[in-house]
Amino acid sequence: MAAKQNGDSYPNKFYGSCVESAANTLTFSEIQTNVSIMEKVAWVLHRLEWFIDATAWGALVATDDRISAALCSTNSLTELSLGDAGVIDFADFGIKLLSSVGFQITLGPNATRDFTSLPGGGLLIAPRPLYVAVQGVSLAAAQTVRVRGYYTQKVLSADEYIELVDFYRIVK
Repeated sequence: MAAKQNGDSYPNKFYGSCVESAANTLTFSEIQTNVSIMEKVAWVLHRLEWFIDATAWGALVATDDRISAALCSTNSLTELSLGDAGVIDFADFGIKLLSSVGFQITLGPNATRDFTSLPGGGLLIAPRPLYVAVQGVSLAAAQTVRVRGYYTQKVLSADEYIELVDFYRIVK
C-alpha cells in the first residue's frame, strides 16, 4: 500500500488583485485557489507580498490619506480590522510627513509579511474561500491593491479541518 502524502514539498504561489468599486469603499475580490472546501486541505502560508502602483502612491497626498488592504477568509466584513478572525493579514499604506521638501522612491513589493519564523514554518489557513480586500480613506479615486502569496499544502484530518474552518468562522 502506498503511503499517504501529507502535502507539498515545494512552495506554490497565488496572486490576487482587488479594485475598489468606488473611492473609499470596502471591496472584496475572491482569489481563485482551485481547492474545494470538501478536500480538507489547508495552506501553510509562508510569505505575502503587498503591492500598490505609482498612481495609488500619488493619491496619498495628506497624512490622513490611507489605502488599507487585507487577505480575508470572508467577504462579509464591514471594516478591515485585525480584531476580526476573518482577517488573515492586514496592510495599511499611507504617508508620514518627514520634511517639508523631499520624496521617496518606492519599489515593490510595498509591504512583505514573512511567516516562516512561526511554529510549523508558516500560518495555517483555509484556502477557500480566500479574498483580497481594499479600502481607501480620504481619497478622490478608487484604488487597486495586489497580493502575491507563497504557501505549501497540508492535508488535514476531518477534525483538524473543522477546527480550522471554525477558527476562521467560514461555516456560519
